[in-house]
This record gives sequence, C-alpha cells and structure tokens, in this order.
Amino acid sequence: MDSPFDEPGKIFADKRPLDEDYTPETILCRDEEISRYSEALQDVVEGFGPNNVFIYGQTGNGKTVVTKKMMAFLREETAQHDIPLTILEVNCNRDDSIFNVLISLVNQLRPPEDQVPEQGPTKGFLWATLYEELDQLEGDVVVVLDEIDMLGADNDKLLYEFPRARKMGSLENTRVGVIGISNNHMFKDSLDPRVKSTLCEYEIFFSPYDATELTEILEHYAGLVFRDGTIDDGVISLCAARAAQEQGDAREALDLLETAGNIARKEDAPQVTKAHVEEAGSRVEEQRVLTIVRDQLTSQMKLALLATAFLNIDEDASPRAKNIYQVYENICQVCDYEPRSKRRVNDFLDSIRLYGLLERDERNLGRAGGRSYIHTLEVSPELVFEGLKYDQEGAESMLERYDLVPDPEDANQSRITSFV
Repeated sequence: MDSPFDEPGKIFADKRPLDEDYTPETILCRDEEISRYSEALQDVVEGFGPNNVFIYGQTGNGKTVVTKKMMAFLREETAQHDIPLTILEVNCNRDDSIFNVLISLVNQLRPPEDQVPEQGPTKGFLWATLYEELDQLEGDVVVVLDEIDMLGADNDKLLYEFPRARKMGSLENTRVGVIGISNNHMFKDSLDPRVKSTLCEYEIFFSPYDATELTEILEHYAGLVFRDGTIDDGVISLCAARAAQEQGDAREALDLLETAGNIARKEDAPQVTKAHVEEAGSRVEEQRVLTIVRDQLTSQMKLALLATAFLNIDEDASPRAKNIYQVYENICQVCDYEPRSKRRVNDFLDSIRLYGLLERDERNLGRAGGRSYIHTLEVSPELVFEGLKYDQEGAESMLERYDLVPDPEDANQSRITSFV
C-alpha cells in the first residue's frame, strides 16, 4: 500500500504562527490601543502602584494577544528597574465562578506541594488565604481576568472589593490592580455603578478590524506561513473582505487563509486560489460554530443553548424566553445540574447571541401572551448537537446517557415536547 500522505513542503513553510497560543513579535494595527495600555500601566513601571483597566471588544480583535505582549513588556521593564511585581492570570471561561477564580489565584501564589484542593474550602477561607498570600509578597500585583463576563453575578465582590482591598483594610502592604477583559461590549453596562467606577479607571475598546487592517495582518502572516509564490493574486484581499464583512475577526481571517491552504495542499495545487477560499468559507463557519459550542461556552450556557435548540426544532413549541427557561430547568433536573435564575439564563442567552449563534426578536404575542423575546438559532441545530456531544465535562452525559437529542428527521418529537 502506498503512503496516503502528500509530499510535504509544497504550500506551507511553517504553521507555528497560526497556533492559538502564538504571540507575534510585532502587533499590527493596534498602535492606539497599545499606547492607551502603556499609559494605564506606566505607574507600575515607576513604582507608583497599578491602576485598574477594563478591556473590551469582540472575539478576535486582539485583546488577549495585546495583553500578553503588554504583560511581557511589563515584566521586563519592572525587572530592569528593580520594581518587584507579581502578575497573576486567570481565564474566567475555564474558571467560571468566583470560587474557581479564588482557588486559581491562591494556587498560583503557593508552591506545588501546598495547593488548595478544589473540594472543601469555603469562599471565606479562600478570601482570607488569598489576602494572606498577597501580603507576603514584595511589591505590587497585577491580576488579569480574561473573559470576566463569564463570572456573571459573581463579579461584583471580585471587581469592586478586590482592587480596593488595601483601602478597605484587607491588605496591609500589597497594592493590587485588576485588568478585566471582556468579549461582551454590553458587559460594562450590567456592572454595579460602584464596580464600574473601580474597574474602569482606564478603559480601552478594541474595535473590529476593517478590511485594510486585516489585509495587512494576513500579508504579514502569509510571509511567515506560506512558501514564496504559493498565494495567488487576490486571495489575501478576499479572505480579509470576507472576515471584515462578518465580525472583523483576525482569527477568523487567519483560519480562512489556513483552510484554503489546506485544501490547495490536498489537491496538490501549486497555489492557493480564490476558489480554495470560497470552498474554505463553509468549512471555517462550521468549525467556528463547533469551537464556540465546545470550548468557549460555559456549562450553564451550553444548557441554555441546548434548551433553545430543542425548542427551535419543535414546530409546536415557541422558543420564547419563558419556555426556554422551563426546558432549561428540566434539563438541569434530569442531568443533575444546579439551575440558575431566570435573569442569569437571560444573561447566558445574551452572551450566546454575541457569538452569533442566536438571534433575538421582540414580538407581540397578543393580549394573552403580551410581549416576549423569541430566540432563533442562527446556525443549524445539528451543529449545536454535534458540538455538545463531544463536550466531555458538560453535555456528553446529557446527550448520550439520557438520549435527550431527537432525530431532526423524525416526525415524532415526543422527547422534546415532554420538556415544554
């Protein structure tokens, strides 16, 4: 049997710059944001203590990569000037409660042999332990909370009291600054006014990239990733235009260019062409949805999305907010999850909508029904179910052990309507 692999090296020179964790040497098209960032952090470099910074903008607009670069610069500058500094980083999409955030912060400050267990400690113990650990440090502390909108109602104490801990007497020596990063541009509006005044000392908005900026970014990466002469004229501008028309997402533009390259390589084509980009478009959109569902939604958001998907494929059920919550509660009961309040579930639906998975319409349902929000899937239910099936921690037991997902082709929808 002949090898099924193609001869290497015809299209790609190096794929490492396309990795999610890759931090580029040069950050393109974000000079103004970097300038604002450096202004906010300059006090740390001069030993005056950290400010609180709120960073927001849609996914793929450079917030996280710029923050990583700024933290690297901050470590170098403070070390050069003998300014003691500790930087702690938490991804709130993974640690999606104040309890998990506190454990992460404490364990970053403790040696491996003295870690706090995930089961057992109370919030009071964790707060006291965190303050104790912080006060033993020399110098200042910067805490980066990426995707803070995932904390929901838990964020008020963390985002108000924590940055003010020294002023409130919880810390004696250490000064703490918080950098909050959110993909939800509406998140700031939901904050308690006291939290907003504390967190938003410096506020930096990352706007979507336009087609010109995306072209510059893609040309830079193409020079790192592809072999000379393998990109046909118009390919980069087409990828940039398609991404700009969607959400101005640089990651989406890079995914589109990489997928087009993969298709060209598989076809043993000498160049990546516009036709490859067109074919890549549908693949990237499908993969984008699966990635969001599997990796970017919290467990509770997945439950809300599953309830919405059920109601969207049942012709006899209305996907209004009230019905979604009822289905959500029943799924939680069957699968042994603790249900959240109606208000929190509405917050989950708003967050899911910002990912482009749902559309919300306000409709007048008549004298008996009044006005209500109708949530319609913007992607195929099959993609939602496929994404949830392979989520090991969240929905796998729901979909496989309890067999809650009906066959969309099956006219018998009894399993759905039983939850309504």
